[in-house]
Amino acid sequence: MAVICIEGEMSVYRAAELKPALLGPALDGGLLELDLSAVTEIDSTGLQLLLLARREASARQGGLRVVAQSPAIAEMLALLQLDERLDVLERVEIKGGD
Repeated sequence: MAVICIEGEMSVYRAAELKPALLGPALDGGLLELDLSAVTEIDSTGLQLLLLARREASARQGGLRVVAQSPAIAEMLALLQLDERLDVLERVEIKGGD
């Protein structure tokens, strides 16, 4: 099992840095646990990296689980109804904007 903590943005600007950090452990197989509680922003590129890591881990009889998430992650996953697909363990209340 590998545990990865990501801080800051999960965006196109950090994709080159984040891709090997996520894919390396995913390609090793086994369970990949992600602590995303310190992620401040996620865009479609960051989401694509999460889904790619999940696919690669699953292809090697492993899995991907989100053990902690920030409000930015929770909002994106809820909006796209991906929280169950990514096996999110910790739920975060999303507050509506006024």
